[in-house]
Amino acid sequence: MIQVFATEEEVAEAIAREMKEHLAYEHPVFCLASGSTPQKSYMKFAADADIQAKVQQLNIVSLDEWVGISRESEGSCYQMLKQDLFSLVKLEPQQIEFFEGMAADLEQECQRIDRFIAQHPITFSLMGVGMNGHIGLNEPGCPVLGHSSVVELSETTRTVAQKYFRQPTVLEKGITLGLNQVAGSKRVIVAITGERKAEIVREIFTNPEAKLPAQELLGYEHIDFFLDSEAAKYIKQR
Repeated sequence: MIQVFATEEEVAEAIAREMKEHLAYEHPVFCLASGSTPQKSYMKFAADADIQAKVQQLNIVSLDEWVGISRESEGSCYQMLKQDLFSLVKLEPQQIEFFEGMAADLEQECQRIDRFIAQHPITFSLMGVGMNGHIGLNEPGCPVLGHSSVVELSETTRTVAQKYFRQPTVLEKGITLGLNQVAGSKRVIVAITGERKAEIVREIFTNPEAKLPAQELLGYEHIDFFLDSEAAKYIKQR
């Protein structure tokens, strides 16, 4: 289902409320996108005094990471989430199970995260959508998988991702959960905000022939797309 909010602020407030609600579930496991879209949601969630005592039971599992980029590097998916959320709610290292982009054996790294999810099913996922319709680092043309994998990054992703780094950075591959792993979460919100995303939103909702990764999350009762009015300007509210 699509939910259209007047502003990006309202989208962030709605997401923060859902995060708080799902934090109250037994054994909460969150899978959270990094990047600019969810930043306000995380800030609002972390600013809620009521959640501070409850995050001790929360586990976070990685969505994706750049291959060849250390998690300690500015611009890594881990560092973005650490800055935007982990440090704000005082999560302990053992509560965070994250891909290591510098792992010597990436296949084993995929299996490690897959085992964690098998033992700790994801209860809440917050996804963003890339300028080319990707989810996580599942690029257009990637197979729809029920496990994590290493993928070749599209030129669009390599270019757009430079904004996260202080200097030009070579990005060739990513490691990511599969789309069916994301869809298997108990609850999923896909957030898309800003006029710059209006064109890809139109493709997602009006052009089934586009075969975009984000379209694989359509049609599920437990998955909602939260848009602001700028991102939704080319589609009718449903």
